Amino acid sequence: MSDRIQEVAERANVPEDFVRQLVAADALPVEKGELELATAVRRVRLLLDYSYEQLAAECGVPMSFLQALHQSLGFAPPEPGDRAGEDDAIMLEVARLFRGAGAADDATLRLLAVYADNLRRIAKAEADYYEANVERRLRAEGLDEPQLIEIGTQLGDRVIGLLERVLLMVYRRHREHLWTEHAINHVEQALEGSGLQQRVPQPPAICFVDLTGYTRLTEERGDEAAAQVAGRLAALVNDISRRRGGRPIRWLGDGGMFYFREPATAVVAGLDLVERGPALDLPPAHVGIHTGPVISQDGDVYGRTVNLAARIASYAHAGQVVVSQETAQRSADPQVWFDPLGAVELKGVAQPLPLHQAYRRSSGVEPQMPPHKTRSS
Repeated sequence: MSDRIQEVAERANVPEDFVRQLVAADALPVEKGELELATAVRRVRLLLDYSYEQLAAECGVPMSFLQALHQSLGFAPPEPGDRAGEDDAIMLEVARLFRGAGAADDATLRLLAVYADNLRRIAKAEADYYEANVERRLRAEGLDEPQLIEIGTQLGDRVIGLLERVLLMVYRRHREHLWTEHAINHVEQALEGSGLQQRVPQPPAICFVDLTGYTRLTEERGDEAAAQVAGRLAALVNDISRRRGGRPIRWLGDGGMFYFREPATAVVAGLDLVERGPALDLPPAHVGIHTGPVISQDGDVYGRTVNLAARIASYAHAGQVVVSQETAQRSADPQVWFDPLGAVELKGVAQPLPLHQAYRRSSGVEPQMPPHKTRSS
């Protein structure tokens, strides 16, 4: 390492101690215990006294892209003559790698905006948690504002390093899971293309869940009670999704949208939701599921399948799991029984859609069906 530090210092025309300080601060790239020479030299030069205009030129990107990058992360766009810092160089290096892989600039900026928005939400949730669960109690005990500030600062200093490690660990685990799934899809496509495997198309299932009476609950019991209900619902959904192999996609206080590779597991997860909710003092849930192709972009999914699943969920009554015919046909699960509801007219859907209500079997016996309710959608 010492020889590489000396070489970086000579090429960048800076003192060796300056390079050592950057290494100690993890500000320079290290591969297998050695500095990555070219990147390290470039970054050392950038950290001396570069303007944003010089930073953009050094990295081979337009100044307009660098400014748009800041905006996508939720920051004010810098002026060309403003001084750039270490974080700016690292941030631009990430964007440069995505651009170098052939991604369009607008797609790269959207991805980075997703990163930034979710990190902002994490930071906001952390602040809300501290205020509601720590600071409020301390204030009730008689502590004044300077004391609260001091305690908050001390706690923040102690926890920030651990939180950053936890966030990185959680991100890496989720990333490993998703990229493994991505690799498996490539393997399946390769086998199909070689003729070694006759692949049967398996479109995913999209599941929407909503709580009945959430707006009324907010009006009657207040925002804080509604927030607690939303938190219990989120915990329940995350637990069921993890157990059943699903993935939450969008989330609102009174419900959300979830993705399942297998329609049968989506149906069982929906039944879990409506059955387990009352024990957690949740309002009755209603679930809608449709199976079909989706378009994935920026961590979200889009398309007709998503729209139909949402319409089906809106049609379902409290405590019901209602699914499309495609979902019922692809859900060969001995735990589940489907009761045909007939062709139903849904708001915003041109043709009536055949729907089924899902029930869980008990000891292999089909349950007694309640009479169907008619409703306008």
